[in-house]
Amino acid sequence: MPTKKKTIAAPEEVPTHNDAPAETSYKVISLDLIDDPEQPMRTDMTEASVEDLVLSMKQVGLIEPIVVKRVDGRYEVIAGHRRTFAARIAKIVEVPCTIRRANSEQTEMLKIHENLYRADVRPADEAKHFDYLIKKHKLTPEKIAQLISKAESYVYDRLAILNYPDFLWEAMNDGSINFGVAREFARFGDINQMRRSVYYAKRGGMTTEMARKWVQDFKRSKENNTIQSIPPVAGTGENQAVEHTAICVYCKEGLRLLEAQVVYMHEKCLHEVNTPPSQTVPAS
Repeated sequence: MPTKKKTIAAPEEVPTHNDAPAETSYKVISLDLIDDPEQPMRTDMTEASVEDLVLSMKQVGLIEPIVVKRVDGRYEVIAGHRRTFAARIAKIVEVPCTIRRANSEQTEMLKIHENLYRADVRPADEAKHFDYLIKKHKLTPEKIAQLISKAESYVYDRLAILNYPDFLWEAMNDGSINFGVAREFARFGDINQMRRSVYYAKRGGMTTEMARKWVQDFKRSKENNTIQSIPPVAGTGENQAVEHTAICVYCKEGLRLLEAQVVYMHEKCLHEVNTPPSQTVPAS
């Protein structure tokens, strides 16, 4: 089957005055002339994910212009990839565009800012894009943080996602746990405990604060050798999650981690609870 030839945009008129060209300009452009970003930030777009946007476009058109730059006689999306994707599904012929003159670094900065403050951008997609900027454009994490006006820890936390075990990555990406919980679980330093914690979190729900407490308690209990294992019931298969208990600080009996509660205590109070009462010698 013959390959569809890309349409080339007609050259823009050259101004007859001596003023320098504007940094930005506005134009209605045929979608046939617009290409997707070389490196899209979003990787989870489907027709179902933009269904509401497509319906809106069919009713009132595209309200917010797409930001593009000229590349080899055509236009490449800088910001508005999701809108462009939806516009194609809605079979819109022309879309309003803001044309920007931008080098590679400026393009990536605009792309990140476009997506960064939208709640539906997955941290995993940010991680992949930051990694792309480091490898393709030789940007440092510090430089990326500067470009997006975020703390360096924001960039490093997302880059760390690339080293998550598959089960932790999948649980975060499918919405079983949020990024804050995944970030805390990654700090267990024990792959088996991480897997078990994900298992329990998916069953019973988990907040970031609870996850942080679990990690702290696990590390403290491991140091004090108070973590115990309950082996799986015979016949349930080797993939059955192993259930763990700790020692209740109050009654000193076994406690299933799934039933554990977060309790805030002063360190001195916890020490007093864990310290047996001293035996007094009766007066003679």
